[in-house]
Amino acid sequence: MSVIKHEELVEFLQEGRIGHLQFVMNGENAQDYLDWCRSHGTDPSDDSAEFYIEQTEIDAMERQLIDDEEYGLWL
Repeated sequence: MSVIKHEELVEFLQEGRIGHLQFVMNGENAQDYLDWCRSHGTDPSDDSAEFYIEQTEIDAMERQLIDDEEYGLWL
């Protein structure tokens, strides 16, 4: 199986060439997503993959804000 770069996956998703499930499963977070599905009692699907992406983006933004505040970068 060939590895698709993240930037290409984003482009494919934005163009509608792939769905959220394929985006996650072809990315580096596939196992995390499957673990997340198990822990949340849901099956892998486009809807759950979209929700997973949204949640992980929110978590990443929150972590960045905390890091910025700790280093005095918050204005």
